[in-house]
Amino acid sequence: MIAPKKFKNKQPRHKKKKELYIIIFIGAILISTIIIYTYIRNYPISSEDFPIINIVSEEEIKKDDYIDCTFELKGPDKSENIDPINAIIKIRGKYNAELPKKGYRIELSEPKSLLGMREDDDWMLFAMYSDLPRMQIKLAMDLYTTLLISNPTAILPDSEYVFVYVNRELQGLYLLVEKNDRRLFGLADAQNNIESSLIFQSSYAHENFKIYLNEEWEQDWPNEYDGIYIMDTIMLDLVNFISSTTEEEFFNTTDGIYTKFDKQNLIDFFIFNFFVLHDDFWDHNYFIVRNTNPNKFFLVPWDFDRVFGQWLRRNSNPHTNHDDFLKQNNLLFYRLLNNDKFRFECKNRWFELRETIWTENSILDMLSDLYDEIEEVLDIDTNLWYHNLWAEDWEEEIDKAIDHVFDWIPERLIFCDAYFTEF
Repeated sequence: MIAPKKFKNKQPRHKKKKELYIIIFIGAILISTIIIYTYIRNYPISSEDFPIINIVSEEEIKKDDYIDCTFELKGPDKSENIDPINAIIKIRGKYNAELPKKGYRIELSEPKSLLGMREDDDWMLFAMYSDLPRMQIKLAMDLYTTLLISNPTAILPDSEYVFVYVNRELQGLYLLVEKNDRRLFGLADAQNNIESSLIFQSSYAHENFKIYLNEEWEQDWPNEYDGIYIMDTIMLDLVNFISSTTEEEFFNTTDGIYTKFDKQNLIDFFIFNFFVLHDDFWDHNYFIVRNTNPNKFFLVPWDFDRVFGQWLRRNSNPHTNHDDFLKQNNLLFYRLLNNDKFRFECKNRWFELRETIWTENSILDMLSDLYDEIEEVLDIDTNLWYHNLWAEDWEEEIDKAIDHVFDWIPERLIFCDAYFTEF
């Protein structure tokens, strides 16, 4: 007789068979995922239907340092094709650089006009990973530039959708974007004094215009490597004026705030960012720009990952009011919004826009045009980057995100109409 203890730890045969089935099932899922992923990575998008950028590099693309590469563009309009040319490339962004899908900054060896945009050598590729519909960032940028009709400071880069391959491996749908630089804003040459044209970027200034900390700002123009540094002097003077003047001095018509900043820009800047619910804003993500003095400063919004009430799976109610956050984090707009005349002018401007270029139909038409442009290729990018993100419901999440932005905009317009009526 065999001692019973010999079988003490032995599992029943049916349990072993069940575990085997589970292992086979999981293995099949993993194998199919790898096959699908590999297939999509090598999916042959036709340049006859959609613009394609091919990037080839011998090194791994890095975040902090440029590496050599070649750049090529092919598209439906053959006259816009760019044969392979030398370039340098790096991963762009801070937070976005840590996401699975990387954005890039590219410097071409010579200026080129890409897809009908301006001739330049410095370009950006937005990955749009947090923008689930892949339309929110572009819609925000395009919507802001509609203000150019009556506001010459409403300047943002032009952009076009493209597909990107890196070393013949598909990276997905991207937004090819012009660079925020002196050419875009039409700035004069730099001077080595405080009268110079300039571009300063707020990278993360927690108490905007209340205090000034050098590490919270970046001087994008003049180029510091040319030995010109003017930001500290200019920003300290601005912050001192905004934080220390009396109400009478602040709004004085001779040397007050509207002699320093373009008034129409301040009004439109507030209205636009309030409407799109720029959720990662007011304390950073904008530029201060000025052409050579005595031109006035104007503000340029930036980084539209969190607009129109959505960021990845996080949603914001269209009735959200950011007044308190704004006033706590931006002393310039705290003072402006406590002024009855400024509020009255914001109210008039809002309803002027609502009756002309910002009607519900006009904004939804802009969104629909973007959707029509990418509808046929959206699933390719979705399958490439989101199939492992939410297990079985990822397709449903993308559809919900697209529906969300179409539904959110009318509700936000209704809320803003009521909000500005009270101004």
